[in-house]
Amino acid sequence: MIQLQVDFSLLNKFFGIPTAKIAQYANKDIEEIMELEAAQGNKKAQDYKKILSDPDKLLEIFKLSNVENKLIILQNLSEQDLDDLLPYLQQEQLALGLNFFTEEKLMTMCLDLPKEEIIGMVFEKFCLYDVLALMDVDGLDKIISQPDCDRKYSQKFFESLETNELEQIMMYSFGEEQKGKHRKEYLEHIEGLDDKHYKRFLLSMEKENKMKLINSMVDQNEDLLLLFENDDLLAPMNMLMKPDKVKLMSGLDSEFLIPMIQELPVDLTQIVLTQIDPRDFSEILARDFQDILSSVVLFSTNAK
Repeated sequence: MIQLQVDFSLLNKFFGIPTAKIAQYANKDIEEIMELEAAQGNKKAQDYKKILSDPDKLLEIFKLSNVENKLIILQNLSEQDLDDLLPYLQQEQLALGLNFFTEEKLMTMCLDLPKEEIIGMVFEKFCLYDVLALMDVDGLDKIISQPDCDRKYSQKFFESLETNELEQIMMYSFGEEQKGKHRKEYLEHIEGLDDKHYKRFLLSMEKENKMKLINSMVDQNEDLLLLFENDDLLAPMNMLMKPDKVKLMSGLDSEFLIPMIQELPVDLTQIVLTQIDPRDFSEILARDFQDILSSVVLFSTNAK
């Protein structure tokens, strides 16, 4: 038998049932109690349905501040009903449900997020260099080769470098003859390349310099982050322990957390929903679930 801790003393307050009689009803559901009382002329018992539509009285009778009570009622709701209740939870309450997922599942769900959300989440903890360092050269080249990476961004990067840095880059890509030239000569050489050879030059650089180049371009235009693949952006998160992954994901808006929680098994969704505010829950029950309340067995070995 489902055991719902109910304050039976309130049956006296709301339904006029003498305290001496309440113990007789300890093993009966509320429908039976009300039928017996109504048959004995209890007019308040005849208005029992009206009581179930009063949130204030439901809050008291069903002791909705009690987590176990909330869980028992939630276990009587359909999966769709549970989904409909999730928006009543606060962001931090929804985020606690992420702890029920495996690390692999957490990362899979993150991959499905809009890129803008991934960017906002990842860069709360990491910097762009953390992302770039975990990318292979092909991934870096793919970014550099995008049409959105306008030549003006890379040219500005080269203009920010010291002579020795430019010398190292030029010697690596064009050979020893570039050694010992003036900074102006290096910049004029780069600027004078046609688009085809300019792109080839960028792709020929060492990985570290490609990382610096991309970092500089993103500094100039943050929208270039949208060119990154989701799995590349999320790669640094794989290095975090599960609690840290959950903490980072907890900053997501409810509109993204709710679909994640909906992927939990029903029994775990019910547990997450026990955090619902008792007042909100009583109003929802009074409005939409009077039939559910009627079907829940009122049983307590501690009837008052």
